[in-house]
Amino acid sequence: QMVIDTPIAFLETPEQVRALDETEWRSRIARSRSDGNTRVVAVAPDGTWVGSMSAFLSDGDPPYVIDPRPGARRANLVGVFIDPDWRGDAGVADALLSEIAEWARGEHLSELYLHVGEANVRARRYYQKRGFQETGVVAAIPEQPGVGEIEMVRAL
Repeated sequence: QMVIDTPIAFLETPEQVRALDETEWRSRIARSRSDGNTRVVAVAPDGTWVGSMSAFLSDGDPPYVIDPRPGARRANLVGVFIDPDWRGDAGVADALLSEIAEWARGEHLSELYLHVGEANVRARRYYQKRGFQETGVVAAIPEQPGVGEIEMVRAL
């Protein structure tokens, strides 16, 4: 549902996601639970999964950008999705972001980075209201030729 709802926010097309087999899905789940990675989810009272965010550590730029620059260890927010029925004032995104920030602080980091598509105005506005600032870096992503991803950072 995430890729179908907001295709500009993910590095895969709905067709690519549908083609993934169970082994790949299990690998992704295992990766999100390994050292240097985290995933948090929001579950509604009826048990429905209504949101998720992931983060991982990298030394410098994350590996998904073209020509990543080496640098200091950092936390990267990725895989953000909130079910459309739970967006806005429900507080789901803020609760998940708070958990990710707490994880990054636990990793002894003082900043949280992310990349957001230039065309994803709603997400950029959300992040700006939560203290993220554009770094001036616009990254190219191999899976999205011609589409820039704006790097943003927030102090924790």
